[in-house]
Amino acid sequence: MCYFETRGDYVHVSSSAFEASGHGWWVNGNCDATLAVVTVQLQQYYADGSWRNAGTVGSATVRSGGGAGNRATGRAGCVNGSLTGWRSVVDVDLVGLPDDPGKLVTPARNIYCRR
Repeated sequence: MCYFETRGDYVHVSSSAFEASGHGWWVNGNCDATLAVVTVQLQQYYADGSWRNAGTVGSATVRSGGGAGNRATGRAGCVNGSLTGWRSVVDVDLVGLPDDPGKLVTPARNIYCRR
């Protein structure tokens, strides 16, 4: 099996809409793959201590490296501006090659957005 890194940013309030947004991408180490399917699922924290999926899963087939055009974006509309915990779960599936089933969970961050 080859080596690559799964990466994601902190969930943040989008500058263009009142929504939570998070990006995911991959960085190739030594794989013979040039493309991967990256998916991003946002999760919102609840008072009972659970994390629940929220919004629309982002999915894109992208090249290594990240940046505009080379990442997937998960989104969830905000109902109000209450301070709420958010994180994302990023999965990378290499096109044409087997890879491990591991997923990246980004660090939780409080933002002014409640779904």
